[in-house]
Amino acid sequence: MIAKMQEVLLAGRQSDARRILAALQTAGVMHIQPIDTASLAKDTPELTTGGMKGVDAEERRGLERRLARVESTLSELGVDASSTLSNSALPAEAQWDSFVESVARESNALSASRTQLENDSTLASSYAGIVAAFADMSGGLEYSNRVALVPFTLDPNAKPGPAGGGDLTSLQAALSSTLADRFLLETRPAGTLSAGLIAVKLEERDMARAALSKARIGELRLPGRFDAMPFADASKELARVASSGSRDLAGIRGQLESMAKQHGSSLSQIRDELRDRVGIFDAHAQGARGKYGFALRGHVPVSGVPALEKALEPYRESVVYSFHQADEHHADEIPVKLENQPYVKNFEFLLNVSSPPRYGTFDPSWIVSLFFPFFFGFVIADVGLGLLFLAAAGWMRSRAAKGGSLSLGFMGLNLDSKTLNQVGYVVLIMSLWSILWGFLTGEFFGTLGEHLHWFYTSASMYPNAEIVRKAAEEGVKEYGLIPILFPRVDPVFAPTVLLTTIGFGIVYLFWSWGLRAQLSLKHKEMSHFWEAVGMMGGMLGLVLLGRVYLTGGSDFAALGNFSNPLVWLMLAGFALFLVGAFLAKIPLMAIEILSQGGNIISFSRLFAVGLAAAILAKLATDLGWGLGQSYGVIGGILGIVVAFIVHFIAIALTLIGHVMQPLRLHYVEFLNPTGFYADPGPRYSPFKRSSAKLEP
Repeated sequence: MIAKMQEVLLAGRQSDARRILAALQTAGVMHIQPIDTASLAKDTPELTTGGMKGVDAEERRGLERRLARVESTLSELGVDASSTLSNSALPAEAQWDSFVESVARESNALSASRTQLENDSTLASSYAGIVAAFADMSGGLEYSNRVALVPFTLDPNAKPGPAGGGDLTSLQAALSSTLADRFLLETRPAGTLSAGLIAVKLEERDMARAALSKARIGELRLPGRFDAMPFADASKELARVASSGSRDLAGIRGQLESMAKQHGSSLSQIRDELRDRVGIFDAHAQGARGKYGFALRGHVPVSGVPALEKALEPYRESVVYSFHQADEHHADEIPVKLENQPYVKNFEFLLNVSSPPRYGTFDPSWIVSLFFPFFFGFVIADVGLGLLFLAAAGWMRSRAAKGGSLSLGFMGLNLDSKTLNQVGYVVLIMSLWSILWGFLTGEFFGTLGEHLHWFYTSASMYPNAEIVRKAAEEGVKEYGLIPILFPRVDPVFAPTVLLTTIGFGIVYLFWSWGLRAQLSLKHKEMSHFWEAVGMMGGMLGLVLLGRVYLTGGSDFAALGNFSNPLVWLMLAGFALFLVGAFLAKIPLMAIEILSQGGNIISFSRLFAVGLAAAILAKLATDLGWGLGQSYGVIGGILGIVVAFIVHFIAIALTLIGHVMQPLRLHYVEFLNPTGFYADPGPRYSPFKRSSAKLEP
């Protein structure tokens, strides 16, 4: 549910502003909203707002510089901004700068060495062999003051391109045409490439480079510090890096990790305190300021009022404040905080894909928490698969309890421990519904439960079921422990399953438009109210039209049978639709009503996706069971392997769809008519401390 809000107006002495703001920050319940002094300028020209000026602005810039230094040091040490480190002694504030600077100097040096070594290791892995070939070919000529060496590499298998060049023959021709016989050219194999050197007089080096360019071959220039090194020296250094670089790099990383353990907690606490102080300046800038006083405006949840009053109690001589009930009818800027029971709260993240609902409307979290796992279970409806999801949920919650996270690289997601615990809880509820629906459908990894006679189709309950008829023809009797109450795979029962899903759609669409009518009437938005009323009337007409037509033998003449009360009710629904469209002044409702009929039919995807999953599971199990029946022990082993592979592939290919289809029905078919996306509200973001460990 959406928490009730109180608007807060607060004024205090300018001399006590920082202490009062620090108290508000510690309370952590007030969502501060900027005061626009433009509207007050005529009556109170002495008031200012916005960025700080003068001494305050300079102090804020100083805090930001110090904060940037701490954050960069933490980043070099590899300390995650959101990580929680063990407490360590925090230096006195007077020593913060010297402490940070001493750690920063050491971490900067280590980070620079690490970066250099990483670059050198990458270079060594790519060029060590080539540079060694250069050193071998140069014979010490790189030390000469009269001879220049121009290195290059080329593909020995390269053939001249359409425009010529790119091969050794083209290079020799270009050098001969430019330098006649005043050059030496040598190549050596170096891995998959050929390393080459051109030796020329020092003053003709640029001519050799021009010949290389003419032959469409690039000169090789080593990056960084190796560019100016003689080949022999560069080769020795790269060989050293290749042999000991990994060990040296591990040593540097170990030193950084040791520093992170030793100083990370203190640096994080200093960072949080500096962030809080910058936050006080930013909060002050959002209020109105005068020479002797300041004012703030914001909102507080009703549940947070006592905490705010307690925080301001020590400053009762310096501050005055008042509370006013937030106006639901002018709620564009009122922040939204959701207050739900623990069960529902675990599902809230599923709706974080959009902004929260506007204050004064409704929170659909509880609807999603109840019916998303219900629909997912309806689609899966398999005891065996449900047990697998139950095991996965247990693993996720256990990992989260230990502070672990989960990276889903293929989706680009990284779930922290809190989110992982919520996902695990949601999967737990989904698995329980899957198991419950699985008992109703009699599915345990498809038809394995039927083969083992755990489930059976009762002839007395479903005498026309296909499996019952086949058993009767073969002279056998179906038996088992638990009768199947919802045999969705049976062709005779499939229409019932389809109508069940369409029934879900009818209830959901009427529910969503009913919510729109209720909220519109509450906020006196009569156009939307009549739109919702008209849509409900039109949907009633469409549903009854289908009902009358189908029960009348698919004969359109049944629609003119006025002795049938459903026909009159259908006409009344269409009449209400016309009245609603006229009063709402929305002629496009004539088109929109057809899409609402499509939204009802869209719920049949639960039937289609679920039936497809059940058929795939049945195929996998029947295939494996058949191999076991036909080929004995070897066939049984082979059948288990084949069934496992087919089940695994089917789950891997369809699982995301099984999750997304029930979610889509909530995101699109249900929430769109309610106006959920059309009227979002700002998310509640209270002014609070970065960490509760430090007290002001």
